[in-house]
Amino acid sequence: MSPQRKDKIPNKLTFGKYILDSLSVGMYSHPLMSLREYVQNSADAIDCLSRDQRNSPIEIVVDGRKRSLVIRDNGIGVSSCKARSSLLNIGCSEKDPTKNRGFRGIGRLGGLGYCDELRFTTKSKGESLISACTWDCRRLQHLISDPHTSTDTESLVEAITVFEQSNYPGSPVDHFFTVEMNTIHDGRNDLLNVPAIRSYLSQVVPVPFHPDFHYGKVIDKELKNCARSYRTYCISVNGQQIYKPYKDVVSLCRGTVDSIKKITFVELQEDAKILGFGWLGDLSLQGMVSPSTEMDGLRLRCGNILVGNKDTLSGFFRERRFNNYLVGEIHVCDNGLIPNSRRDDFEDSDLKDKLYSAFIREIGIPFSRKIRYLSSERSKKNSTSKNILFRNASRVVDRGYISELQKEEIIQNLRRINGNDSDCDKQFAANLVDRVLNSQHVLSVLSCQHRSNTDVINLFKKTLEVVYSETMNRIEFERLVKRLYDVILQESPSVVSPKVGATIDDELSKRDEIV
Repeated sequence: MSPQRKDKIPNKLTFGKYILDSLSVGMYSHPLMSLREYVQNSADAIDCLSRDQRNSPIEIVVDGRKRSLVIRDNGIGVSSCKARSSLLNIGCSEKDPTKNRGFRGIGRLGGLGYCDELRFTTKSKGESLISACTWDCRRLQHLISDPHTSTDTESLVEAITVFEQSNYPGSPVDHFFTVEMNTIHDGRNDLLNVPAIRSYLSQVVPVPFHPDFHYGKVIDKELKNCARSYRTYCISVNGQQIYKPYKDVVSLCRGTVDSIKKITFVELQEDAKILGFGWLGDLSLQGMVSPSTEMDGLRLRCGNILVGNKDTLSGFFRERRFNNYLVGEIHVCDNGLIPNSRRDDFEDSDLKDKLYSAFIREIGIPFSRKIRYLSSERSKKNSTSKNILFRNASRVVDRGYISELQKEEIIQNLRRINGNDSDCDKQFAANLVDRVLNSQHVLSVLSCQHRSNTDVINLFKKTLEVVYSETMNRIEFERLVKRLYDVILQESPSVVSPKVGATIDDELSKRDEIV
């Protein structure tokens, strides 16, 4: 019996050309995600500086005419001896995953799919050489899409990149890292849309609270004490500094506004270990916060960079929409919680499960119950108010209105019935509006019933008796009576003689002088 044939394993494994496509466009599905990666690398580079230099800015410049975007930082830079490997190697990094935000060595590939040329320039302090690496992204896309071209990743990188070093004309003490995206061609032009870039960065990257946010300093102080990886950086886009979007006044989806009355801090613990620390704005929980505020929902952050998006924590409430009733942040405190490569969640681990369990226990369930309770109470109150409104409107239709103001207020309130109200209530309110609009004044109704003047006067007397007996505030009643006197005198001046009125006024004046 002949021996069974065994296939030989090649001496060298091959990583095909599609690896680069997967690690660029495939990993960062939205163009602005590439900015997050570059800002993240800049923040890590600034953290390597001495403490007194950590206020170094990160500058982003967008040029719509040239279709270019430049990101520059004055971080530690890359030394000339390590520059080639650092800028060309893929998936290799010397960063510590427990200390640095980026450590997988793939973040700089984020812009490959959105421009024709990607260029990195860097210099380390004390050196005279400047290192530059240029990626021909246009050729990369051509080689990847060409079905007749088959090459491995290493050969592909060599074919589309140029690495060079030259003497630096500036001061040897300079240190920096620059990313240039030239001839940008993302389909939605997001990388050239300055307002969209500012909005995205304000919600995602580690920028400070706006000085006008009343609670910003208090939150900042607590986060620095409790979340060790929490830092903020001065980041600007075309010269305008970026701040987090939080404000004192909050717009709600129903067109109303609410305000943050105070800040509540919360610890997420498991087994006496603090996994997360966060803050929540104290709102009335009357409805969902409007997305236009860019601060709706509790946001999850690691190293003060957003993890996932604003809905990442929504699944841990009884109803996903409940997260949008809240404003605040949860910052990760444990170094064992590491964001995954797409940064849309954490790597699977026991710590991740414990963090989310603590969130459900401390925030998800309590706020779900509170929101439901308050919603139920509002529904009861609205139902009672609505029934009163319907009764008052029906009374006006049947008996007539007392004043034009009363009629207008009823019509306005009937027209506000919409949104969460039932179709039956909305239809009933719409019918009442038409009938109230066509209603008559109560005195006109009485005239139509052929009442005599004597009957109307007697009715008016009884009305005043009721007003007097039902009015507890006598000062208010006297003001009302004076107003009625003025109206009666204006309509029927012969009711009171001017001579008599003048005589009484004279007597009162003399009495005041004696007193």
